[in-house]
Amino acid sequence: MSHDLKSSRISDRFQAILQIVLVFLILIAVNYIGMRAYQRYDLTEGNIYSLSPETRAYLAQLEQPIEAIVTISENADDPGFSDILKDVKLLLREYEYATRDQGQNRVTVEYLNVYSQTSRARSLGIEDPNVIVFKSGNRKREVRIDELYTIQESEIREFLGENVFTRSILEIVETSEPIIYFTTGHGEFSARDITASTGASSLFNELKSRSFETRTIDLSTNDRIPADASLIAVAAPKTRFLPQEKLLLENYLNKRAGRVLVLLEPGREHGLEDLFFNWGILAEDTLVVERDPNYVINGGDLMVRRFSEHPLTSSLFQQGIPIVTDRASSVREDPGRPIDDSLVVTELLYTSDQSWAERQYQQDTRPTYDPSIDIRGPIRVATISERQVDSSLGITLPGGKLTVVGTSNFISNQRIQASGNLYLILNAINYSVDRYTRLNIPPRPIRKVKLDLSIEQLHLARYLIWFAPPGVLGLLGLLVYLARRN
Repeated sequence: MSHDLKSSRISDRFQAILQIVLVFLILIAVNYIGMRAYQRYDLTEGNIYSLSPETRAYLAQLEQPIEAIVTISENADDPGFSDILKDVKLLLREYEYATRDQGQNRVTVEYLNVYSQTSRARSLGIEDPNVIVFKSGNRKREVRIDELYTIQESEIREFLGENVFTRSILEIVETSEPIIYFTTGHGEFSARDITASTGASSLFNELKSRSFETRTIDLSTNDRIPADASLIAVAAPKTRFLPQEKLLLENYLNKRAGRVLVLLEPGREHGLEDLFFNWGILAEDTLVVERDPNYVINGGDLMVRRFSEHPLTSSLFQQGIPIVTDRASSVREDPGRPIDDSLVVTELLYTSDQSWAERQYQQDTRPTYDPSIDIRGPIRVATISERQVDSSLGITLPGGKLTVVGTSNFISNQRIQASGNLYLILNAINYSVDRYTRLNIPPRPIRKVKLDLSIEQLHLARYLIWFAPPGVLGLLGLLVYLARRN
């Protein structure tokens, strides 16, 4: 009898152990399957926590892993950083989920404190706090906080994170790098010049970090513009272009749907007037005089604060970020330009209503507005002309693009990082070469819930928070006690 009882106990223990092992194995299997195949559903109105179909399509084509390193700290002095970090975390979590394959993410996220994790930050080549860095191999793209939001009237209105993050990922995974040819031979800005006021080495470094290849070209010694040219940039010429050089630019724009970006140095002859005229742009020999104190900073630098709603200037327009430069001249749509329905001419940057464009600025006299010869403000200081051609199939094909800016010193080493200067030149280059203009990812509105409570209601809510949970638990405990007694 005792032998049978002992055998029964052993059998019961074995069955209990076996059940525990089976449950444990089932949990492991469920977790294993869940890590590799699971679904999440966004039940919010408008699917505000889901990536757009466009982003998901690009992420599905990713072949190499992407690292996202976030250096935004929750312990920042500004409490608004916690909200920014929350937005970034929620969005990057969707990128991780969208790229999950067999338990591995092609987009991985790391949160880094550049002050306490100095060795790790040094190994990644990251020094700045409060940025998001996307990295793939040797390529990386740094996103700053002010790129992530639309700000109107000093209030955050929209979150642009998905658009910015997707663009950054596409930028570092591109297999072909756009090639920008900078003209030489006319005293233009040089990549080798590291001086503060006349050099542009910082701009060339920024372009290199964004996967642009930059080369130089002397149009006077070439019979054609290279076939691999994505953009011809003319950065602050100080002497006139020769007739054969202008012909090369004209043929490149007209026959090859080329892209040309010209930054003019006020007071310098460039000889490109005929080219500008054919593209509907008038660049006049004037100097902007600004009398509005809100458009001038200490030292006399000019602040350009008004922008048109154009893809090239949209981020500056939405966020109200000014351009800082030393001098500027008038560049506007030519009122006498040839009639050409294929040309779309857009004026981009404006000065204040109190400004004017002085024609006799080279005289040694105090500038005074003369309505008979000067141009009344606001003065247009940048204009883009785009040609669109309708094919026989009824499809509009992109043609050439000519962008002319009536100031150049905003790209110098001493000013490139000021306000929106870097944004403007990068936007102008990206738009010229059609980089990421195909993206049409809508921004996410910032939803705010406002509760208007009286003092009495506020006190009532506070007491409910303090005493209601303990009271409910105490009541439940009392009911259990009474039930057990009975």
